[in-house]
Amino acid sequence: MRKEVIGNATLYLGDCLEILPTLPKVDAVITDPPYGIGFVYESHKDDVDTYPDFLTARIFAARKKCNPGAFQAWFQAMKNVERFHEWFPPGWRIYAAAKNFVQIRPCAMQYAFDPVVVWWEPGEIFKSGYGRDFYVANTSGVISNSSNIEKGHPAPRPLDAMKELVGNFANPVGHILDPFMGSGTTGVACMNLGRKFIGIEIEPKYFDIACERIENAQRQDRLFA
Repeated sequence: MRKEVIGNATLYLGDCLEILPTLPKVDAVITDPPYGIGFVYESHKDDVDTYPDFLTARIFAARKKCNPGAFQAWFQAMKNVERFHEWFPPGWRIYAAAKNFVQIRPCAMQYAFDPVVVWWEPGEIFKSGYGRDFYVANTSGVISNSSNIEKGHPAPRPLDAMKELVGNFANPVGHILDPFMGSGTTGVACMNLGRKFIGIEIEPKYFDIACERIENAQRQDRLFA
């Protein structure tokens, strides 16, 4: 295990199942895990058959680290919708992570948004007063700009999408956890918004990208300050 502390962010390289029990309680989990649809990662095998056990074990472990009323947001693939009721706890609902650029595929209906499964742990919840259940993110910039460092990850999230979730649903004085940190977009969003962040990533290549992006975000914030 490797640990890096960058301003308000604490980052861990390793398996989240091993690291989660060592962490303090958090007030939100905002994460984009693998989907079990055969996607190609650096080393993780995105296996369809083993995915339910893979995902549910990590949901269970993350829930154990949540304070009462904690917000949970787990990005998913539309192909998995019919099984959400098997994997996620009662009371979940869909937040639509919509896209301003859609790749046209040979199908009857295009995938113009990604479903984010959200719920709140029992307890008093944070309400921002905004609370809209969708957001149209600037996905075109992530796709078209090959110079973005996050392109070293096969599926980076648009920064504005993660800032929308962090800013509107996570308690501003609490800790935000991402057990599948990837290229670190949730962490960058937290740095931009002055939030405390805990990130875990198992792949060293993606971990290094996340560290660099979060360090750059911290540097920019200090410069503006």
